[in-house]
Amino acid sequence: MRTICFFNSVENWGGGEKWHFDTSLYMHQKGHKVLVITHEKSELLNRLKDTGVSAIGLKVGNLSFLNQAKIDKLKNILVEHQVGCIIINLSRDLKLAGLAAKKAGTEKIIYRRGSAIPIKDSVLNRYYFKNIVTHILANSEATKNTVLSNNPTLFPEENITVIYNGIDVDGFLSKEVNTQYYSKNENEIVLVNLGRLEAQKNQQFLILLASELTKRQVKFKLLIGGEGRLKETLQQQAQELNVSENILFSGFIENPKSFISSGDIFLLSSLWEGFGYVLAEAALCKKPVVAFDTSSNPEIVLQGKTGFLTEVNDVEAFADKVEKLITNPELREEMGQAGFEYAQNAFNANNILKKIESYLISKKPKTNNITALLITYNEIEHIDAVLENIDFADEITVVDSFSTDGTVERIKAHSGVKFIQREFKNYTDQKAYAMEQASNDWILFLDADERLTPELRAEVIETVNTNDDEISAYYFYRTFMFKKEELHYSGWQSDKNYRLFKKSKVNFSKDRIVHETLIVDGKSDVLKHKLIHYSYKNYEDYKGKMVKYGQMKAIEELPKNYSPNTYHFIVRPLYKFINHYILRLGILDGKKGIIICYLNALGVYSRYKELKRLKSVDKK
Repeated sequence: MRTICFFNSVENWGGGEKWHFDTSLYMHQKGHKVLVITHEKSELLNRLKDTGVSAIGLKVGNLSFLNQAKIDKLKNILVEHQVGCIIINLSRDLKLAGLAAKKAGTEKIIYRRGSAIPIKDSVLNRYYFKNIVTHILANSEATKNTVLSNNPTLFPEENITVIYNGIDVDGFLSKEVNTQYYSKNENEIVLVNLGRLEAQKNQQFLILLASELTKRQVKFKLLIGGEGRLKETLQQQAQELNVSENILFSGFIENPKSFISSGDIFLLSSLWEGFGYVLAEAALCKKPVVAFDTSSNPEIVLQGKTGFLTEVNDVEAFADKVEKLITNPELREEMGQAGFEYAQNAFNANNILKKIESYLISKKPKTNNITALLITYNEIEHIDAVLENIDFADEITVVDSFSTDGTVERIKAHSGVKFIQREFKNYTDQKAYAMEQASNDWILFLDADERLTPELRAEVIETVNTNDDEISAYYFYRTFMFKKEELHYSGWQSDKNYRLFKKSKVNFSKDRIVHETLIVDGKSDVLKHKLIHYSYKNYEDYKGKMVKYGQMKAIEELPKNYSPNTYHFIVRPLYKFINHYILRLGILDGKKGIIICYLNALGVYSRYKELKRLKSVDKK
């Protein structure tokens, strides 16, 4: 597995640095090889300490790309760490890290674009975007549109991918709210704005808005949160327009949730935004929004549903929308709730990070979605781990057979999982039902005691997005785990099952009710990396499984016209043991091999014992 490298030379902490921190940590926790290269004095490097993420500090400046020794040093680091993918955050970093990555033979050189400002059509940019950069990751459609606005041939549009910035929804919602302003009377509506006091954020417009609302005799209070170079200018402007009493400059805001929650309506006057993070935060606070119809705002604020968008700097139109919300409390509540539901789904960091993982480890842009399916019954020991293991899937559905050990509560604790309870008849019936619930054609169907390695996760994503149309299903070889140790032989060395397939091309055979058989319309193939199978917890647990499977196999055998005899009770179990222990080399697994081969033989014996019982019942 090749290393994924994050390159960011900024010393201070900001949105881009937070993205690199969160994403690199997530990828590390998912088992991917990760390296972060940043400035030797950066806050990013400091925060990565004690996270387990490999990080290297370098002395990097604006002109470092002119230093051949520095380029070679960085190239050698990338080669040493076997970097196959690098994500670069700034244009100045692209000049240095992009060139070093190209020399190091890095296959995937990603320029992450977070600003909705057009890229200049310069000679240097044309060289880098045609010869160095292989992919561009934009944080909004607006940002994507600005990449090619000055030169439509600068970079292949099909290699520009949009993935929004994610928000830790659960973390944000769990924060306490300490109201920072209380209305003086019930008729006073509180308007809130939060952002740096800089020209881009355009708070001068809000002072003009305050003047217009005052003329309309609207009772309001405007809270402006943030610090910046324009603070004194804004305060002076408010005095000149005689609206100082209606405006409160709140300074730096440490808890955005508390500040936004203190208001009734959120206002954003920015002239442009790469991704209006604060708009999503306002939505999570259930506040309707009024903002400009520019850059990424229409992607976050749904016009007429979660708020209103107006032309840039149109004071009267903006005031009309604010006044409409002020005079209609039902509309405020309706829009606030709609915005809350939209933000939860569209910008949830858990979902966003899954998309980023898929994007980073795939060699080609994502084209197909995956539904991951599980059927469960009393899987408390495995359920958290398996749900985390498959959280890269676009949809996860669990069909549970009324578990009683806490499995249900654990499933419900995982956001985004579709949960269904249904009575269990047999494995084939339950799996066929689960497959019917899938929204996507590509199905990843695991047992709760199975895990994908990082290499297999990457192979699954790559396979789904580069699939040969003739291949409808894929086998996974499995590594059998005896407690925490790998079982190398005992018949398991060639164990494989269908685990990835197209819903439209398969169905389960109704003749089998255990160890179900998948009927495939088309060709099959085998994935290279193995699935981890944690089937053996302890002797009694595995014995119970083998006996249960044997009894269910007896039901399959019941329609056949024979009665179990000495051959079935002695010869068949003995052959099973000898086959697995001697011919399939279980003897090389030592004590573990004896146990597994014996219990597998016990399963055969249990089948015929149950079949004999069922036959005798039929005769009565």
